[in-house]
Amino acid sequence: MSNYGRTQNIEGPMVRGGERRGFALLTIIILTLGMAALAASAVYLSGNASLLSTSQDREREFKYGAEAAMAMGKSRLNTDPLVLPDTSFVTLMNGQQVVGADGAALPGVTVNLYAGPTGSTSGQFGRFASVVAEARDGQGARFVRRLELTQESFARYAYWSNRETNNGQTIYFGNGDNLWGPVWSNDNISIASSGAWFHNEIGTAKTISGKPYGTFSHGYSENQPTITLPSNTTLGKLPTYAASGSTNFVTPNSGNAAGVIARVEFVAVDLGGPPDSSGVDEGFLKVYIANNLEDNWLRADWTGNKATTTNCGASYRTTPGGPKQFFPASVHSQAWFRALLQAGGMTAQQAADTSNATLGTIMAKSTARCYLGGDPHLVAIERNNANFTVAQAQIGGDDTTFTPVNGSKGRWLPWPGPIDPRVAARRADAQYLFPIYRGLNTGTKGVISFTGTIGVSGVLRGRVTIYSTGSVIVLDDLRYATDPSTGKCADMLGIIAAQNITVADNSVLGPELVTPPNGNNFWKNFDDTKDVYLHGIMMALNTSFGAENYSNAPTSGNGCEGNTSGRGCLYLTGGLIQESRGAVGLVSGQGYVKRYSYDHCAVQTPPPYFPTTGRFVDNRYYEIDPVRFNVSQLFASLVPGP
Repeated sequence: MSNYGRTQNIEGPMVRGGERRGFALLTIIILTLGMAALAASAVYLSGNASLLSTSQDREREFKYGAEAAMAMGKSRLNTDPLVLPDTSFVTLMNGQQVVGADGAALPGVTVNLYAGPTGSTSGQFGRFASVVAEARDGQGARFVRRLELTQESFARYAYWSNRETNNGQTIYFGNGDNLWGPVWSNDNISIASSGAWFHNEIGTAKTISGKPYGTFSHGYSENQPTITLPSNTTLGKLPTYAASGSTNFVTPNSGNAAGVIARVEFVAVDLGGPPDSSGVDEGFLKVYIANNLEDNWLRADWTGNKATTTNCGASYRTTPGGPKQFFPASVHSQAWFRALLQAGGMTAQQAADTSNATLGTIMAKSTARCYLGGDPHLVAIERNNANFTVAQAQIGGDDTTFTPVNGSKGRWLPWPGPIDPRVAARRADAQYLFPIYRGLNTGTKGVISFTGTIGVSGVLRGRVTIYSTGSVIVLDDLRYATDPSTGKCADMLGIIAAQNITVADNSVLGPELVTPPNGNNFWKNFDDTKDVYLHGIMMALNTSFGAENYSNAPTSGNGCEGNTSGRGCLYLTGGLIQESRGAVGLVSGQGYVKRYSYDHCAVQTPPPYFPTTGRFVDNRYYEIDPVRFNVSQLFASLVPGP
């Protein structure tokens, strides 16, 4: 039994030892399989990484090929303006290889390149084109990218000229001139030793002289390709665009500043919406046509003679304690004028003294003002004919005494469309206000065209371009309803003159020499400010922007920000484009002191249909799904329907 027991003891451990050897084998097998799996994973990941790297390299090659092709397409459009079709698209490259900067072609990659006009083709909001590149390989893989281009607008320039001379004399930048926007000239740019600071890019098709006297915040470029001003032929569609909004007008003459007998006045009307007439529907314009030979009247020229001074005068009460009304100097000698003064509280002697006063005495009064021809304050002049009764004519003027037609000096043109009831309730001249807002003038395209010379003034609410086949004469301040210095791009004006843009030498923009009886002559302004404020992008095709009689003005009539000058400051906010550089003043003090500011809004939202330089610049990039890409369908979808 004891042997039997030993046998049991021996067999027991032998069985347990066999179980441990089986477990170790299983563990080894599992570890071996795990290591094999890890090795396989490593091989797989390494292969996948290699494939991924190859794919990324291929994608980079596709992308590089497409972008290189688009750059070549952009260059082609800029060097050959005839290559871009008017409609549809053109194929610029077909299955071509792209050569890199190292001179080697991208292996296995070919490119198709297409170009065509896109967006609105009218030019109202600018001119756009697209170049589309399709990079592909032999296996059918593709990469498609579109570059939208926009033609550079002349409105982007703070200053642009074709010639830097005036009557053969070279004009210099100097006296600490500060130019905040892009500057360009096709001519030599000259900087005087008094210095000038160019805060943005400056370029020329020739060279810059006096470079040591200039400060160039963004450098400069010389010997660049010329940029050509648009011709009247290329602008020939503008009158048609204006006609669709009933704003195509014919003026009586096409002469210079001295002969202008038509004017446009912008009006911002508060219709009860946002304050300060800033609503989108609150912009209007009206047009006045003076009779033949009435240019002095329309311009409000200073005559220096009481009997012929029809635009200037002073204000008096015609009822006790009532509001003052305006009377031109030429009617002061009338008996009915004396009677109105007595009705307003003057004694007979006071009324007689006022009636007999000299022009110098009248214009020395604190209420003395001058107004452009057609202004309602000049009612006593406009109604001095058989078309009006004595009661209608022999009155003082204010904002409500509007004389639309049958005036002795001219007439206002009626608006042919429907009149908004809100306007009719607020304005005596409602029937003569042409809406700028499309909601009130459904046909407007933002263009106002004049066949002939036109004067301009007023407060603009909206976005418009004026085109004149003659000259444009600034007769009074021309401002935006929303001050551009606020950075809000609410209003925008472009002025294109086939001839010149001229700041008039008249009694409104003054100053004028007043001669009181005591002989102590003095210079006085008869507008709301002594300075001139001008908002907009000015383009004079032949020849320049300048001030009328700038060299004949006084040397110390007004002054400008501490500087001695005859006419004060000329505050221009916008841009200046001209064929030849004009003058507004002299360093000896005559004329205006320039205070020009750049309006960045003109780059973002140029005036409607404003001319472009012809150079294309990048606008936006798009990646296109290559699976659904069809070049014909793409370009068809990128042009809006009629």
